[in-house]
Amino acid sequence: MLAQGGGGGAGPDETPSNPWNDGLVPGNYVRMSAGSATPVSPHAALRFWDRGTTYYAGWENWDTGASGVSRLGFSLNASYSALPLNTPLFRASFAPLNGGTVTSVSSARAGILEITSGLRLRMPLPYLMPNLSLGLGLIDWQPGAIKYESTTGSGSAQQQHRLSAEVTIGAGVEKNLFDRYGVFGEALYVYGYTSYGSGFAPGGVCSSPGCDTFRNGNTTIGTIRGGLRVRVGQ
Repeated sequence: MLAQGGGGGAGPDETPSNPWNDGLVPGNYVRMSAGSATPVSPHAALRFWDRGTTYYAGWENWDTGASGVSRLGFSLNASYSALPLNTPLFRASFAPLNGGTVTSVSSARAGILEITSGLRLRMPLPYLMPNLSLGLGLIDWQPGAIKYESTTGSGSAQQQHRLSAEVTIGAGVEKNLFDRYGVFGEALYVYGYTSYGSGFAPGGVCSSPGCDTFRNGNTTIGTIRGGLRVRVGQ
């Protein structure tokens, strides 16, 4: 525990108005942001999906601390990412069940819904405040339906829906603008344990490991996002 000094210069943990808190005060906050989500070292199923857009909303609480506000905050978070199909790779790699090669393809975007609870550890610095985050929760992998034309006819393919656990680690910076408003940016790495269950079903027929063309693996996603932080209530 840090004790207050009786005189001399003020350190970063001495007064509630400490400038090293960069305007952060105890209370509730909401965060809203948008950014980019990218498969990290994509393999197995995930390599057939490309970089897409992600949206995020979260609530967090900061308690009082020695400097006026705690260095550790608690959060509840939700994000949704939409990934487009990597069309060139699909056309080059996918082998239809009835033979031939793929000549054209269309697909709905794959959706990734994440619901997590987490901790955010801030590092007091003046003007710009870095932080580290850790989250645990659920990941809902919703692969898009794929329709293709091949030299031997038309067909469809789709991976299986997965719902499992995830862990998220991240780092970011934020800056208070005025009153209750601030901005932030952060980068996160998501590891979803989505390899459990059966695999990919071309045309809704094939379900054995031998014809699991996408070879489903765990979901690893890198996210970069930025947005607004707003204090709510008093």
